[in-house]
Amino acid sequence: MGPETALEQRVKALEGEVGELRKQLAEKTPSNQVSLILFSGEWDRLFAGLTIASGALAMGHEVHLFFTFWAVSALRCKGKACSEGKEFSQSMIGSMLPEGLSGAKLSKMHFMGLGKMMMRRLMKKHGVEDLDSLMKDVRHLGAHFHLCETSSGLFGLKAEELEQGDAIDRCGVATFLGHAFKSRIVLFI
Repeated sequence: MGPETALEQRVKALEGEVGELRKQLAEKTPSNQVSLILFSGEWDRLFAGLTIASGALAMGHEVHLFFTFWAVSALRCKGKACSEGKEFSQSMIGSMLPEGLSGAKLSKMHFMGLGKMMMRRLMKKHGVEDLDSLMKDVRHLGAHFHLCETSSGLFGLKAEELEQGDAIDRCGVATFLGHAFKSRIVLFI
């Protein structure tokens, strides 16, 4: 074969440029990932967040749940609160924070638990999964749980106080943002 023609050289150059553009596009395209920031510990907001997470997992998306401030109470085990080694204010906050999903209140119309009881009855009657079932499903389907290190430090939460504490990644906002930047969807609930 003889030397390449100008046209063949140009085609090779264009193929190289297209390859480079594809690589850049692949790097900038969000992955098949959903990141949810759960800030509120209120029952209906936790329900919304876990419902979205469950749906995304069922559709094949990777899900990252970042629990911060009042939502950290959703990860607490009932009856495992510990005041040993905590500051007085951390012990006080720990005694006031709900323990787990069952302690969460409705954001509106709670009426000392009556509103939540009515909501649970309606859900059962209409075949809607309750909050505990959603949490189990989301865990079973492989969601990644992240606990805000700042919030857990402020509240003095220890791994033994958390439901499946060893499976929860304690991280800072930078770690979570690393996941969020790669996500197709990021929601703050």
